Amino acid sequence: MPSGFKRFSTGEVLTAADVNNYLMEQSISVFADTSARNSGITSPENGQACFLLDTQTLQFYFSSAWNNFVGDGDITGVTAGNGLSGGGVSGAVSLALDLNELSAATVNVANDSIAIVDADDNSSKKESIADLATAMADGTTITATGGVLSAGGGGVSLGLVIALS
Repeated sequence: MPSGFKRFSTGEVLTAADVNNYLMEQSISVFADTSARNSGITSPENGQACFLLDTQTLQFYFSSAWNNFVGDGDITGVTAGNGLSGGGVSGAVSLALDLNELSAATVNVANDSIAIVDADDNSSKKESIADLATAMADGTTITATGGVLSAGGGGVSLGLVIALS
């Protein structure tokens, strides 16, 4: 395993261990392309690194494969907007939905929608408020017209339930 950084002194004996620990295991080989890399490194080891000139890609070997080092991207920050909390400018950034930050709306039943989670496929979807009201109506005692729910029959009838034990 690499031993870190070492400044060699004039006249110091360079041992095989020093070459392996300070030079061989800490160098990045440069190749024209993947063919040259595969010819030059026939038995790569986990943690070995290389740079490919044709694609300008830094790679590392791990778990039987060469992997691209992703490195820095061009995203400089994630800002949590209205209704979101979190965000950041570095590291693992997360966002969370915060409904308390949203302002109240004036509902336009014919045109507005509401967000729902569809239990059939566990995905986020939207539904118009008018269609939601229609889905809630049973068509007999509760009806929906233009997204407005109404109790039918001109009045409300209540039933009495008596439980006997």
